[in-house]
This record gives sequence, structure tokens and C-alpha cells, in this order.
Amino acid sequence: MLCNDEPSRDDNAGTPRAMTEEIRHASSTLFRGAGFLGACLRAPIAHDAESASPAISGRYRAKVIGNGLRELDRFLNLLIDAVSTAEGLPVRPGQYNTANKLSDYRAAKSLPNHDDGRLRALGRSRDCLFHCGGRVQRGDRRDAMTMTVGWPGYDASLDRVTVGQDLTVTRGDLDDVCRFYRGIAHDLCGGVGRASPERLPVAASH
Repeated sequence: MLCNDEPSRDDNAGTPRAMTEEIRHASSTLFRGAGFLGACLRAPIAHDAESASPAISGRYRAKVIGNGLRELDRFLNLLIDAVSTAEGLPVRPGQYNTANKLSDYRAAKSLPNHDDGRLRALGRSRDCLFHCGGRVQRGDRRDAMTMTVGWPGYDASLDRVTVGQDLTVTRGDLDDVCRFYRGIAHDLCGGVGRASPERLPVAASH
């Protein structure tokens, strides 16, 4: 996996990885942003009982969290542009929907897009936090009574909140979201220059 503080050379082959300065800058920005937001905009703490405490306190906590999630999503959007440029794929800087942009990038490389549902749930969650103060105003669809949020509940599946209720965002929730974004970034950076399994040439049978 590639992260902002790892060397940019392949230890096994001794050759530079297929990285560009644009990718290094975009990935470094995302990793720093994820670290800051994951620590709830303050110094990191041990992952203990406080992980279940409110992520950020104060009158404008919902808007602050929503804005932090918007910025993190924007960093991912820019990273997709950077890796697309390096791969010679179409770059659409005017496409601000990161879920759509990632879907297009992975489709162009014939890669699975298993993060799509959560990215779209995060989009609904941050809009709810930023624009509605965290009060759920609508469900996933027009007639739905619940909205899927971008972090897991008591089990591994994404949590759901009933329309009319408030979103609860704990420190653990933010930390989990930031790990999710870092995981996508690692996947994008590590896949630059690699062909998808579907595009690999098939060995001729003898």
C-alpha cells in the first residue's frame, strides 16, 4: 500500500512506481485531512471508551462535521483526477459527484466498484449534517422512511436513521469513515499502471 510517508520506489524491483507529483500531492492532502478529521479536529486520543462519545461538541457541531466530510470527499475527487491523468483516462474536473467519478474511473479500468453504496450514503449524510443540522428530512428514496448513513451501526452493515430523527456521529464513526477514505486512496494509488484482471492477456493454450 502507498501512503504519503512511504518511499516512492518499489523495494523489490528498485524502480520508481507509476506515480506523479500530482498524485503524491493529492494523496498526501487526503491522508492529512483524514488524520485530522479522524481525530475529530483535535489531537488524537487512544481508541478507548471515548470512541463512542460525540465526535465534536458545540452549537454548530453538525455543520462542522458535515463540512469536514465534504472536504474529505473533495480530496478524494481530486485524487481520482490525478490518477486518471496518470492513466491517460478521461479527466472530468467539473464532475463534483465523487461517487459517480469513482464509478466512471473503475468502469474504464474494468474494476469492481464495491464502495459505491457507502460513498452515496456518505453524500446523503454530509448534506443532512451541513444543510439540515443533522435532522433527517428524507429517506434514501422519495417514499422511504429511513436514510442510510455512511458509517456502520451495531453490526457491520451501514446504519439507518428514521426520517425526523437526528444523526448521531461519534468519534468512532468519524474514525471509521476516515479509514474508508484512506482505503480507497491506497487502492487508487496502488493500482496506477496496473491492468485489471479482465484486461490481462490470456495465455494461449498448447
